[in-house]
Formats: sequence, C-alpha cells, structure tokens
Amino acid sequence: MPEDPIKREEVEDTGDEHRKYSRDEVYITIDVREHGGGRHRALMMDLSQSGCRISSVTYMGEGKNVHVTLPGFAPLEAVVVWKKNDEYGCSFLQRLHPAIYDHIRAKYPSLGHL
Repeated sequence: MPEDPIKREEVEDTGDEHRKYSRDEVYITIDVREHGGGRHRALMMDLSQSGCRISSVTYMGEGKNVHVTLPGFAPLEAVVVWKKNDEYGCSFLQRLHPAIYDHIRAKYPSLGHL
C-alpha cells in the first residue's frame, strides 16, 4: 500500500523527531476556517515550511481541510493530521516558499527566539 504523500514528504531524521523541515516556536493569533464552516480565532504555536501546530478551543476533525490565515497573509490551505486535547497538527497542502517563510520570520521576530 503506498504511503500517505503528506506524511512521506515530512520525514527526515533530525535526532528525536523525523522531519524534512525544521520548525520554530511562534505565538501568532490566526484565523482558521474549516472548509464549509465559519471562521474562528486560534493560536499558532509552531511553524515549518510544511505545516504548523495550532491551539484552538473550536473542534476540528482529523482529515479535514482548513484555511489558516496569519495577519497580513493570504490563507494557507492545510489538512488536520492529528489532534491532542486542544492542539492540532496541520500539514500545508502547498509548502511555504522559503522567501515567504523568511518573510514571516521577519514579521514575527519571536520566531525561533522562544
């Protein structure tokens, strides 16, 4: 059976975890909208070029598509790949271009400094 392409692309041995892209801790208030649903506020807790971890009191189902919007940026389409309590792991359907990722780092200087 073929592997899930989203998970396969993220795998790389980096010691304790297996990731292709490094992730940085952030603290960004974002908007999240589940496909066909309303928008709600959430907190982005970490970010990589391939996805993010968010905290939300609004339930989002695993496998559901969502649009994640950082202030001043276009919405990023993602799929919820895991849930633990009020935290959700989301994988972007289209990875962030390195220049966009660097732009977010410049706009939110706390990135990587927490």
